Amino acid sequence: MLQRRREYLCLGLVVLAALMLLAAPSAQQESLARRLRAVSWQTGQWIFSRVISFARNQQHSRHLLTQNVRLALENMRLRESAEETLRLRTALEFRERSGMGDLTPAEVIGRDPDQGLGILMVNGGRDLGLRENWPVVTTEGLVGHLQQVDAHSSVVRLILDARVAALVHGSRAQGIVSPLQDNLFELSYVEASKEVSAGDRVVSSGMGGRYPKGITIGHVTQVSRREDNPLFKQIVLQSDVDFRGLEEVFILRPPAEEGR
Repeated sequence: MLQRRREYLCLGLVVLAALMLLAAPSAQQESLARRLRAVSWQTGQWIFSRVISFARNQQHSRHLLTQNVRLALENMRLRESAEETLRLRTALEFRERSGMGDLTPAEVIGRDPDQGLGILMVNGGRDLGLRENWPVVTTEGLVGHLQQVDAHSSVVRLILDARVAALVHGSRAQGIVSPLQDNLFELSYVEASKEVSAGDRVVSSGMGGRYPKGITIGHVTQVSRREDNPLFKQIVLQSDVDFRGLEEVFILRPPAEEGR
């Protein structure tokens, strides 16, 4: 209702102005007409210049936004390249100093969603001379073993879904490492008389033949006496391997396989 009243008021003012213009002398009509033309021309120029300026500002803003996106993408690429270079340098240094035999690098190319974190797929197989049951490691420690080797890829069974014969570096206490959750593990069957402390390194013992002796599994985080069996300690250890974020691994050729 208010909007309609405003429209009627504007229409009335226009009609009144037209009547006043018709009633004015011809000389005043011509003068007023010239002024109206000048005002209309100036108003049109102002509006046109504002439209052009707005369009230019919009174009400039789009250009700046595009440049910002390009710079952000380039920054992401450089950061990823730097991180990859650091990972590869660390892996190369590990390969040179490990002294555990021949190491074959491979990239993680897939995970089995039905198996959770228990399985990985890497881009190396019989084409690289790999064989089943060979250990898989990283610079941080033991990852698992090759469960299946195909022509150009292999399936890795992680220690998150396995048991590993192990010993405590220092006291040489032996036991069996089994998974708990995430990268936490339990070291079972360690006699209560053995000296084990938080921070001790736990390594593969070489028993069973699948994993060579001395590969780091994790570090002890908790030691207590088992309530259900006081003859043994209850030991929890944590692996430094980021099982969820693995990108590169090394397949370790067992000493018995070297030279074949």
